[in-house]
Parts: sequence; C-alpha cells; structure tokens
Amino acid sequence: MNLRERYFKNKHWWFWIVGFFAFLWVLLRSGTNPKRLTYPCQQMAFPLASTWFLAVIAVLGGGLFLKRFAKLSAVSILLVGVMFLGASPGLAGAKKAPSSLPTWEVSDPVSTVFVMDSIPSTSGSLAPGDASVPDEYLKDPAVDTLLAMLAAKDIFLYRTAEHPQGIVGADNVVIIKANFQWNAENGTNSDRIKGLIWQILNHPDGFSGEILVCDNTQDIGTGINDQDNNGDDPEQSIVDVVATFKAKGYPVDTLDWKYIWDDVASEYSEGDYNDGYVYEAETKITYPKFRSPSGNYYISLRYGIWDSDAESYDAEKLCIIDFPVLKAHFLAGSTIAVKNWIGVLTTAYAQQRYGGSNAMHYSYFFSDYALVARVMAVTWPRLTIVDATWTSGEGPNNLNYLTNTKMLLASTDPVASSWYAAKFILTPVAKDPNETDPDRQGSLYNNHLGRWTTYLRESAGLPCTMDSAEISVYDREVLPEPGVGEESTPESTSFGLESISPNPFSETSIIRYVIPQESRTKLVIFDTSGRLVKTLVDGVSPAGQYSVRWGGTDDLGRRVSAGIYLCRIQAGGFTATQKILLVK
Repeated sequence: MNLRERYFKNKHWWFWIVGFFAFLWVLLRSGTNPKRLTYPCQQMAFPLASTWFLAVIAVLGGGLFLKRFAKLSAVSILLVGVMFLGASPGLAGAKKAPSSLPTWEVSDPVSTVFVMDSIPSTSGSLAPGDASVPDEYLKDPAVDTLLAMLAAKDIFLYRTAEHPQGIVGADNVVIIKANFQWNAENGTNSDRIKGLIWQILNHPDGFSGEILVCDNTQDIGTGINDQDNNGDDPEQSIVDVVATFKAKGYPVDTLDWKYIWDDVASEYSEGDYNDGYVYEAETKITYPKFRSPSGNYYISLRYGIWDSDAESYDAEKLCIIDFPVLKAHFLAGSTIAVKNWIGVLTTAYAQQRYGGSNAMHYSYFFSDYALVARVMAVTWPRLTIVDATWTSGEGPNNLNYLTNTKMLLASTDPVASSWYAAKFILTPVAKDPNETDPDRQGSLYNNHLGRWTTYLRESAGLPCTMDSAEISVYDREVLPEPGVGEESTPESTSFGLESISPNPFSETSIIRYVIPQESRTKLVIFDTSGRLVKTLVDGVSPAGQYSVRWGGTDDLGRRVSAGIYLCRIQAGGFTATQKILLVK
C-alpha cells in the first residue's frame, strides 16, 4: 500500500470514529430535550453528526461503502441504540420509585416534616409566558395540598393578625432560593414554583411586596434560562413562569446572583449602595446584597430590607424560602436543602480566600468548618420545600439516571427535610445508595449533613435535627378532608367582573374577572370625566379566570392622582363597570 492509499484509508476511519462520537453526543444531550440543539456545543457537533448519520444510511443501502464498512456500521448502530435507550430519562439504570413514604409521630418533636407521594399533575402550562394564560393555570394542586397539610398542624403560610407567626407577611420581599445551576430535571420544578408564587400572591391581606426566584449559578453553571424546563410541559421554563406573572402585573422576577459573583461590596449601613457580595474575612462567610429588579427595595440577605430614611434594617420584611430539587451529588452525597446554600454564597476568589478550589470544597464546605452551614445560619430560611417530582440518582447534572418519583415534602427545618428526602426518596433510587444514605456511618452524606447539623444546632442554636426520634412526619392523612387542594376549580359559565381588592387602595389593587368562552376582551381604567387612563387588557382571551394588577399608573407609567376611577370590562357582548378608589 502506497502513502496516498494509506492516507485516504486513515482519513476515512477518522471520519467514522469522530462522526460516531459527534452523533452520540448530540443524541444523548438533545435526544430527550431538543431545546439543547441551540447550545453552541451542539451546534458545532451537529453538522458532523448529521453527515455521519447520512453516511450510515448510505452504507446500509449497499454499494462499495457497504462492502468496506459494513461491520463497523452495524456495530455503530447497535451501540447508538443501546446507549440511547440507556440515556432516556426513566430508562437508564434508574430504579423504581418507592411506592409510599413512611410517617410517624413523636412527642415534643424538634421538627415536623410533611410528605406527599403520587403528587397530582399541575393545573395547566404557562409556556406562552404572557397574560393570555388563565388564572386557574397559575395554581399547582400539589403545592396547594402541601400547604394545607402544614396548616393542619398550625404552620401557616400567611402572616396575619390571626396568625402572627405565619411565614409570609403581606409586605414581605420573598426570596425563593431554587436550584438552577443545571438545566431540565436537574433544576427545581417550575410547576411547583408557580404554585408557591400564586399562593403568596393570594395573601388574604393583599400582597404588596415582591417575589424573587433566585440562585447563584456561579461561574460554571448554565444560568437561569429557558432550558430550566422541569415541569409537566417541557416547553414551560422558569423564565416562562415568571414572565406570565409579570405580564399580569404581579411583582415577580428572577435574579441570578451570578451577575455579582465576583463583585465585593460592603453593607448598606456602611454607606455602600452597590450590588455585590459581602465577604467577612474572619469567618469566610459571603452573602449577596442587591437592589431588587423593581428598584423598590435594598436587600441584604443577612440583615433584611434596608430603610435608607431610618438607616436601619427590617429583618421581618425579608422572607427566604429554600426550594431545592432532590438529587445525588458526587462530592456532597446529596443536593438538598442545606447543600442548596452553596448557591447563596459565592465561590469567587477561591485562591485568595481559601487557598484554591480544592481547599474551598474540602477544607471549608465539606469539613468540620461547615462553611455552608455558617452561611445558612445567618440567612436562615423560614420554610423549606423539597422538589422530588423527578429525582436524579447520579448528580449533580446527569439526566441519564432520573426517576419520576412524584414526591414533595416541606418543613421549617432544612436539616430534617434533607435527612428525610435523602433517606426515603433519594437513597432507594440512587446509583450509589451507600453514599446518599444519611444514616450510614461514613457515607458522604452522613459525614456532610452531620457536620452541617452540628454547627447549625450546637454553634448557631437553631432548631434542627437529623435524628428520627426528634422528628414527626405527616402525610395527607393529617388533612381534615383528604384531597384538599387537589380538586380543580369548577369552570365559570358566565362573564363577570368578580372583584377589585383591595378597594380603596394606595399601592396596587388586583382586578379579577371571568371569561367563560374565548372572547375579545378589553379591560380599562377611566377617570370620572370619561378620559382613558390605563388599558390593562386588549386582546383575545381563552376561557378562564383572570386577575390583573393595577398600580395606580397611566399608560405612560406616570402615577395618577388620588380619587375615584372606573374599571370597565368588555368581552363577548358583556360589559361591566366598578368604581375603584385610589388613596394616598
């Protein structure tokens, strides 16, 4: 064989080998989620992968190529098929989900955990990301039921005069700390988050604060984007969920603290109004401080909402909710509620602050120093909800070992909820259960959760435990009426301008109306002279229940003067008008 013949033979072999792996890469990454074809790495691999695939078709069709490469092609097709089946969610090494979850009750528990299995499907998709989505799609039956279970044991979501120890006040800035460092089922379920948001917005005293869905995806994550689509509808991302609420006029936004990942700042009390991360050199603690997207609030995650006039913080006005997704983790054993706080601190300046990335992880995060717990202690969440709709048995970003566990749990104790989720949901489906079991001496998660718990309980004095003898666990049986929150709201059969609340109002008021059939809908605000002030809705609306927020501004965004205004709806031949009073 001469040099030229050897060159072309080697060239052909390289095409088949490299093409095969390019095809495999595209198939495994985008086969179960076509949205990933927009990723740069997928776009680079796709031309070679598609050319290889066409060549395989040609080979299987016969001719000279079939004679020369038949064996290679057959093996390639077989490998692709086997690996594709192994990579599909629910097929790859994934184990069967537990059929039920254990419950028990102890006297004088330190912590209480509420668990749900076989959670119902959500009410509808928010994939359009606009105001056309009916209000009944905003709720989530699973979250509704979970919160009803908490209320049955006197843990109330709403802080009111009747329940002064409730979790969320009407004027609170609510931080929902979710997992979005990795995409799809590796992030917190968007259906569960929308249900929590809708519950908060329906505060009986009228919610006047702001809701932020947050994470620090650090310098290695994918960011909060439209690939965070862990929901019943794969087209619905967390971006769509938030966009829907914003389009309806609600104060909801996302915020990835990655934008201030390496920005060092001081507290507002020290005169620094820049967004950034506060770093305490003595303790190594870091946490974000930032102005809310609306511009209405200065937020210190450690101290609360800053009042620049009074020059003081209001800790009660800041409500932090811990909302992780359940999955295994190769360093921590499990990613659950406490581990979720690595997305609160920043990993910037690892060399200068910790002596490098390895030292940061092994000498500070996952050691007796328990830096993760130290940060959590000064930014303690009022509520923890663990999303186990899907559970990844091999993490943190592996989509090839997923189990549709269809479970959800909550507690005011992030340690107890982490322990229970790891013990009874994750470990039964984990690829390496010896490392995820929180009770197995020497396991990764036993070591790390134990160290974090020791700091939180013994050093910080916070009420938490990973001891089953100190935990009571309840399921749906705790409800006075089983199934509360899981039934659909009956569809309305007539048009209606149902309510305007609060009325009178000073900041914002919510206008609720019903469209029983698809209709051209116009909802507007007039002053008493008949002058158009604000057009809230103008377009075709599907049948459903709707709510729109009016913040006392005109179509140019200018604040209008106090007084009486008229709210008018026109839809399908129906017209109704109600007075609304704006006060200062």
